[in-house]
Amino acid sequence: MGTFECLQGMIAGYLASPKGQQAIQNYLASPEGKATINSYLATPDGQKMARLLLSQAMDKLDISEDAKAVIRTALTQ
Repeated sequence: MGTFECLQGMIAGYLASPKGQQAIQNYLASPEGKATINSYLATPDGQKMARLLLSQAMDKLDISEDAKAVIRTALTQ
């Protein structure tokens, strides 16, 4: 395994850990994190990723199937 792959594995392991997940949550809740998200969502790739995440998250949300259908329709437009 090369150095890059080893580093990727270490980062993935950290992000999957409770400490890593808390670090992500803290960053995303910070003003800098929110600005980063807004900047990314303003790009075509950001829009594509947001649609992908929302569509997958929809299955786990505790909302009515009618609401999910409305949201899914809006995401395809």
